[in-house]
Amino acid sequence: MSRRDFYQVLGVTRTASPADIRAAFVRLAKHHHPDHARNAGELPGRLQEVQQAYHCLSNDSARAAHDWALEESERLHLARQRSVQHRLRRYDGRHPHPQPRPQPDLRSRLRTIRWRSLLVATVSATILARILTLIG
Repeated sequence: MSRRDFYQVLGVTRTASPADIRAAFVRLAKHHHPDHARNAGELPGRLQEVQQAYHCLSNDSARAAHDWALEESERLHLARQRSVQHRLRRYDGRHPHPQPRPQPDLRSRLRTIRWRSLLVATVSATILARILTLIG
């Protein structure tokens, strides 16, 4: 996902009521506020993220747009996963239908057989001629 899930930022579910969202925001705002925090290292950025999440989820139209963007992101993620699994399936030895090798046509098979038999005959004749010259 390119954007952060604001439900995760606030620690609420997607079906949370506006009162639940407000309660989570108040709890996190108190926890991350610089006046109340013990370690103020990353807290201003975290507080800003909590505020941004609350402003988005407290507005009905912004919440609907955020929900749609999350659903679209999940749909695209699942489509990418299916695509990768489909491409990797051909390398999996346990795949029930391995991809067959393409069979050469009859003409190229005969051509290969003719050259192979001619090569074997030539080499055999050469070896036989050398043996006969050594013996004889």
